[in-house]
Amino acid sequence: MTAAIVSASASRISDGQPADSQKLMSLGKNSEIPDLDRSKDITLAVLEGVGTLTVGDRTVTLKPGVFVFVPAEIPRTLKVQTMLKLLLIDCEPDPDLSESAWLMNFQL
Repeated sequence: MTAAIVSASASRISDGQPADSQKLMSLGKNSEIPDLDRSKDITLAVLEGVGTLTVGDRTVTLKPGVFVFVPAEIPRTLKVQTMLKLLLIDCEPDPDLSESAWLMNFQL
């Protein structure tokens, strides 16, 4: 099953080009995004549900309160176990950031 975006998105414009975009996504049970766009830095904030994000050779469990940053060019795959609601922010790569992903887990 493929993923579906069921909510709005917005973009911030900088120098005439989109600097970043935000998407509130609701992904159906057992769906996946096998090759999430690698050309941009992404940040995921999980609002509801359960899934997994494979970043390079590491797998992160997605659940409410998890916040993940993945820089551009690192392979990433998103799989959903239950309906998953998340905020996805993508932006142009920042050459000043390190090339490793990081994860934060908040208690909601």
